[in-house]
Amino acid sequence: MRKFTNEFAVGLFFILCIGGLLYLSLSTGKIHFKNEGYYIYVKFKDISGLQRNAPVMVNGLEVGRVQDIETKYTPEGAELFLKLLINKGIKIWENPRVSIKTLGLMGEKYVHIASYQGKDFIKPGEILEGKPSSDLDFLMDKAQDLSKDFSLLLDNVNSLTLEVKKLAKNLNYTIDANQDSISKIVKNLEVTTKNLEELTFDLKKHPWKLLHKGKE
Repeated sequence: MRKFTNEFAVGLFFILCIGGLLYLSLSTGKIHFKNEGYYIYVKFKDISGLQRNAPVMVNGLEVGRVQDIETKYTPEGAELFLKLLINKGIKIWENPRVSIKTLGLMGEKYVHIASYQGKDFIKPGEILEGKPSSDLDFLMDKAQDLSKDFSLLLDNVNSLTLEVKKLAKNLNYTIDANQDSISKIVKNLEVTTKNLEELTFDLKKHPWKLLHKGKE
C-alpha cells in the first residue's frame, strides 16, 4: 500500500480549503459568474453603511444584489445611486417603497423593496427614489431613554404610594386616638339637629309664638 507524502497531504488540504472558500463565496453571493437579470437604480441621501454585493430583497425574498454604488453631485447636494441587479423573472410593481434595513441587531445591511400591487411593473433601467429608513442605533438609543424615563416614573410612583400609605396610617391613628371625642361631637350634632327640627315644626304649627317672643 502506497503511503502519501507530506507534500501530497499538504497539497490536498490546501485544495480542500480553496474549495471550501469558493463554496462559501458562491453560497453567500460574494462571487457571481452569471449576471442574468436586469438593472434598476435607486438614489438615496444616506445608505447607512450599505456595501457592494449586499442583498436585495422584495417583500422579504432575496432577488438580487447591489452591483455598484456611485456618488453624484447635484445642485441639491450629494446623492448616492445604487445599481441593483435583479434576478431574471422577478417583477416589481410600480411605485415600490425602497429602503435600507438591517438583518438583526448585528446583521448586514440590505436593500428592501416593498412591492405588493400596482397597475404595471417597473422597467429595466428605471430610477427609483429611496425612502429614508429609521436608523437602528437611533431607535435603540430612544428605547433606552424611554426605559430610563419609565424606570424613573416607576420609582416616583412607588415613592408616592409609600407616602399615601404613611398618610393613611397616620389618619387611621388620629381617628382611633380621638374616637371618643368624634363620637361626642357627632352625638351633639344629632341632638342639635333634632332640636332644630322640633323647633321648626312647632313654629310652622304656631307661628304666633315667634311674634310673642319678639315682643318679649
